Amino acid sequence: MCSYAQGNLSKTVSVTMTRQPISSVLDAIEIQGDFHFSYVREMVHADSLVSVRANHRTVKQVLDQLFQGSVAYKDAGNQLMLQPNKEKWFYVSGHITDGSNGQPLNNASVYEGVQLISTMTNDQGYYRLRLREKERPMPVMLTVSKELYKDTIMMVASGYDQDISASIKPAAPITLGIVDVNQYSRVSDTWFGKVFLSSKQRMQSLNLSRFFANQPYQTSLLPGLGTHGKLSSQVVNKISVNFIGGYTAGLNGVEISGAFNIDQKDVRFAQFASLFNLVGGKMEGVQIAGLHNLVIDSVKGLQAAGISNITTKGFVGVQLSTTYNGANGETRGLGASGIVNIYRKNSYGVMMAGVGNMNTTTIQGVQAAGVFNMAEMLKGVQVAGVVNAADTTEGVQVAGLINVTRVLKGVQVGVVNYADSSDGYSIGVISIVRRGYHQLLVYNTELLPFNLAFKSGNKKLYSLIIGGASFMEGSKAYSFGYGIGKSYKDYSVEITEQNLYLGSWEMVGTMARLQTAWNKEIGKNARIFIGPAFTLYFNSKDANVEGYKSRLPGPYGAFKFNDNLRYWFGWHVGFSFF
Repeated sequence: MCSYAQGNLSKTVSVTMTRQPISSVLDAIEIQGDFHFSYVREMVHADSLVSVRANHRTVKQVLDQLFQGSVAYKDAGNQLMLQPNKEKWFYVSGHITDGSNGQPLNNASVYEGVQLISTMTNDQGYYRLRLREKERPMPVMLTVSKELYKDTIMMVASGYDQDISASIKPAAPITLGIVDVNQYSRVSDTWFGKVFLSSKQRMQSLNLSRFFANQPYQTSLLPGLGTHGKLSSQVVNKISVNFIGGYTAGLNGVEISGAFNIDQKDVRFAQFASLFNLVGGKMEGVQIAGLHNLVIDSVKGLQAAGISNITTKGFVGVQLSTTYNGANGETRGLGASGIVNIYRKNSYGVMMAGVGNMNTTTIQGVQAAGVFNMAEMLKGVQVAGVVNAADTTEGVQVAGLINVTRVLKGVQVGVVNYADSSDGYSIGVISIVRRGYHQLLVYNTELLPFNLAFKSGNKKLYSLIIGGASFMEGSKAYSFGYGIGKSYKDYSVEITEQNLYLGSWEMVGTMARLQTAWNKEIGKNARIFIGPAFTLYFNSKDANVEGYKSRLPGPYGAFKFNDNLRYWFGWHVGFSFF
């Protein structure tokens, strides 16, 4: 509101200036109007640069253009006084009742959507709202909202205190149907929401679920204590600064917090918090928290936290944490955690964890962990320090100890491999296929008269555990080792590695043996086999222990490559069972 006489303010002037201080513009007006301004430089920001283009305008019109209503003008003879224009407020109060029974409604939201001012009714349905008076008197539109009730609009005259009451009607009954419950998840329902938001703030969000506004920026100390007051939860900002914590509708820019950020809807571009970020919609961009990130929808970009990251619907990009990463939807990219990653839908990319990775559906990529990996369907690679497990393996399992799968269509490499059924390859000391290839062999060789071996795997590739002995006095010898083989229709080919004990553990020799065998069925679960063998034997020094073999292989001598490496040709003949 301005007060002025029809003297100096009505004089006509012409001013055209570009990026000049306000004081210079006022000096030019003084010269043309033949009067003097009286003002405090700091009060009118006299050093601020402005651009003015006014041709044959009144002094008041030019001043209005300069100050946009922030300064009041007072004409005093040959002086025109400029003073800061104090804001004026007025109050609107009243009661909100149920239109169907007349009962007072508590926790109903009453708000003005332009000034972003709101309040809630008390137990008696009473509200009191302080509104800013506009320069030009215009009606103010107030909206009454409450969950399960229709929104009601009240038109209020501006400029004076008044009482206005309203009755609001219940909303029409909702038709039940199948819905995606995650679509209607609210940040206020989470543990963080219940701890860091008051009951009135959570109720306000429910009441105003259909009202959202956009603003360029906001600052807050705590949720509800900031530039947008109690309506901060309904405002989407471009720049958001929360000194301790903030509760807003969403973000299209940058948000920084000393402790936590809580956003009801989508967040885009960048979000940083010392403790945690909580987003009720989608996150696109960079999200970094000292402790924890929780996105109730999906993530596209980078999510990094000092402890854990969780996204309800999945992510495309990167998840990094020291402890835990979790996603309930499809993931594409890298998930890296110091302890564990747990993804409940298809994963395309890389999962890396210090302890373990779990995927309850399909992993098409790489799982790498210090202890364990688990997947329903493996179409990539599992690498673990201890154990890998998958229901169906169409890729590669590599473990320091054991690999387990129900259906093997790929490759297993480990000390122990287990598959319920196999159409792939298991490479390890012990490879067990429950519905596969199992045989117990009893046979004789040119070196040892008595040998036992157990075959396990499938016909494509099986493993052998081998032991042999000669108990003859003066020609004792013992062997133990491991091998792999492949079975054809009537013959097999095997490669084995065995250690040969000849009375001294310090001089144990090593045999590498290539052998093939023709086999013939002689009864139910029984076959006879016979075939040639070629053996390479390495020993740095002969044992020559009394009572043990001194000549290898025994019936005849071996050929020498040098003093440490010998070779010979031999045989194996025996029976296989099962």
